[in-house]
Amino acid sequence: FIWMVSNCTTGTCTNGTVNYTNTPCPPLKPVVCANNFPAIKVTDPNDCCPHYECQCICYGWGDPHYVTFDGTYYGFQGNCSYWLVKEILPKYNFNVMINNSYCGAADGLSCPQSITVFYDSFKIFITQKDINGIFTNQVLVNNKPINPAYQYGDFRVTTTGIDTVLVIGAIQAKITFSGLIFSIYLPYNLFAGNTEGQCGTCDNNRTDDCRLPDGKIDPSCPNMARQWHTNDSSCDQPSPPPTTPAPDTCNATLCNIIKSSVFEACHNIINYNPFVTGCEFDTCHSRISRTGCTSLQAYADACAEAGVCIEWRNATKGLCEYSCPSPKAYQACGPLVEPTCDLWYNQKFIYAVNVFTAMTNVTTEGCFCPNGTILLSSGSYECHLTNHGCVPPKGWCSANTTWIEGCKECTCEEDTLQVSCSPISCPTQQTPSCDQEGQIKVKVNYTDGCCLMEKCGKSRNVFHFLYSVGDLVPMKPCEKCICSNQTDASSHLHIVECYSIPCDTNCPLVRPSLFPPSCFAHIHI
Repeated sequence: FIWMVSNCTTGTCTNGTVNYTNTPCPPLKPVVCANNFPAIKVTDPNDCCPHYECQCICYGWGDPHYVTFDGTYYGFQGNCSYWLVKEILPKYNFNVMINNSYCGAADGLSCPQSITVFYDSFKIFITQKDINGIFTNQVLVNNKPINPAYQYGDFRVTTTGIDTVLVIGAIQAKITFSGLIFSIYLPYNLFAGNTEGQCGTCDNNRTDDCRLPDGKIDPSCPNMARQWHTNDSSCDQPSPPPTTPAPDTCNATLCNIIKSSVFEACHNIINYNPFVTGCEFDTCHSRISRTGCTSLQAYADACAEAGVCIEWRNATKGLCEYSCPSPKAYQACGPLVEPTCDLWYNQKFIYAVNVFTAMTNVTTEGCFCPNGTILLSSGSYECHLTNHGCVPPKGWCSANTTWIEGCKECTCEEDTLQVSCSPISCPTQQTPSCDQEGQIKVKVNYTDGCCLMEKCGKSRNVFHFLYSVGDLVPMKPCEKCICSNQTDASSHLHIVECYSIPCDTNCPLVRPSLFPPSCFAHIHI
């Protein structure tokens, strides 16, 4: 008797003895990838036999230079927002948009300014600002600023101070952005043949990389790229890119570092030719001498993703030096998530094994606390000596605790241990009609005085907002009215009790002032 135990195991019962055997797998077939990246070994969730797949990798840098999923290199200058990736047939509700703008070059070159990822019901916006010479990463999730490391449901956002990395575990997508550089990594088994946009179609075939929005193939990728703008009215049509001068007519010495022994460990893994071409273009067309540094950084990032960390900035003789905000220091090979004094944070983002683990298990350059120190919290720039222990700073709180402070609802953010407050939420109230004779609308405080609720009360009860219990309340001639300690069951307002008093009918009636300045006082209700 033979039965399938699982996709990979078969059970056999022979003369009362059970034997298990592994399902035989066919020999692994090598795959040659059009983008020149090495194929990777993968195993489908329901398949016990591994096979090789190409990687869907699109990246761009500089002014800007693009390499499509299948490895086609092209340059494109446009001052607009463009679709980098869209699904041809919507399957995962995943799209990526980039915003380019002119970056000051005399010949109108443009540079990436921000990247926006749409996934499921989320809009994740990533940009990098230069504040007083220090580059600061900014991330918004559904228009709300967040502080990496941040995790919600299927996705996680981390930063090294240089690179911001978005990982979407459910679809194994990885997007990085560091100012002038971006990269998009998608799994071939989920997205093959179903992408379009400036990153082309991921199908291991370069002939259809320049796919237009109508599905036709353009022979020129720069012409194709122009068609993927997201808003017709705000786009400046780019001029044809200038011809790149020969390296001997401009000083492109910096670009030779990519081909040198500095990057030798990566040469057999990642094709460096597009990065050299891009570097020479930027160096020869930009007035800023360090513009070519982005090509070296982009190549180093690609190498790091492939598991090869390169210390390259020292080889540029200070031209591509990176300054970190004190007390942090630059490291070429650091973790995507830096350990902190917060053990709860470390467990969640570093030590826990989950869907994000394999996708973030790389080292890359960034700003980190110096050796012998540890970061206080992800939301701080304080580095403490590791042998002195961690002292909670002012403003730290217990993760996920909530409380009311004044008229604000406060929460202790679980990842940063920082307090976040917002105005208290007042329930929606239906406006009463107050159409009975003698009724008026009055506003009553509740929820510790933070919210107002409209109720109906008798006209005389309006005076309760001006007088305290025991005060005389002027109402009508020939009546003495006092604010009593009795309350109305429906309005919860104090009742004004009135008593008739003899009137002098021989005197002219003088109407007393109802609101003398001295009478405005807080009313207890």
